[in-house]
Amino acid sequence: MKTIIKLIILTFSAAMLFSCEETIELDLEQTPAQYVVDALITNEDKAHYVKLTSSKGFYEDGATPRVSGAEVIVKDDQGNRYQFLESEEEPGLYVAKFEGKVGYTYSLDIQLSSREAISAEELMHPIQAIDSLVWDYDEEAFEEDEDYPYVVKIYALEPSATKDYYLFKFYRNDSIQNFDSNTGLFYADDELIGSYIYGLEGPESFKDGDKATFEMYRISRDAYLFYNDLDNTLNGDGGMFGPSPTNPRTNIKISNGVGLGLFQVSAVDRTTIIVGE
Repeated sequence: MKTIIKLIILTFSAAMLFSCEETIELDLEQTPAQYVVDALITNEDKAHYVKLTSSKGFYEDGATPRVSGAEVIVKDDQGNRYQFLESEEEPGLYVAKFEGKVGYTYSLDIQLSSREAISAEELMHPIQAIDSLVWDYDEEAFEEDEDYPYVVKIYALEPSATKDYYLFKFYRNDSIQNFDSNTGLFYADDELIGSYIYGLEGPESFKDGDKATFEMYRISRDAYLFYNDLDNTLNGDGGMFGPSPTNPRTNIKISNGVGLGLFQVSAVDRTTIIVGE
């Protein structure tokens, strides 16, 4: 009798699994589009940029919408004013050529055609020059790929008198090399790297004749928090004990709504070597 009851229960359960299949569409509340700023000002004499886009709805396909027709101005605390002009080839990309100065505070002012305003402000902190970039034979790299047996290492002094934050970028033959993450970011504070950056290795190995380039950006605490939040959100394990995904903290302010992205003002130092020479 118990066997018959168990059989009936199992049969009924199987029937429920196969007969009660129904497609459920979630009625997700769609929030208004949010503006996203991606901007970088450095101490180099070159064309700096401000990229302006807007977020998409959950069910929307296609590329991220670009925001055209904005008036984009960057000012410093010494009275200089730079107007960023929109690229004819790339809508939503605004550029202006000038040389940023260490110790200056830069403010971003964006006036949108919708009469909304976006603003941000950052100080350009000084950066210590890179001591050296060297290549070295690495047995593990050779065992993984005999054609790429070298690693590239960075050496640089880190001032101990101030609290500092950094963003690092590595290139092989002008192509950026990402670390093993969804973002490819490598950022750090001075507690992590100590008083001297000693033999920090790039994420990829190299072969004879490759060009290796290393960039070191001094970033603000706001930028460090933004990259840290972005890294945690994109690389979180999604487990039940992990934090809920949230928008990264930002220095972007908007007059009517929530701004996203980052206005990064950074002194940068860069060095390049040819591997094998």
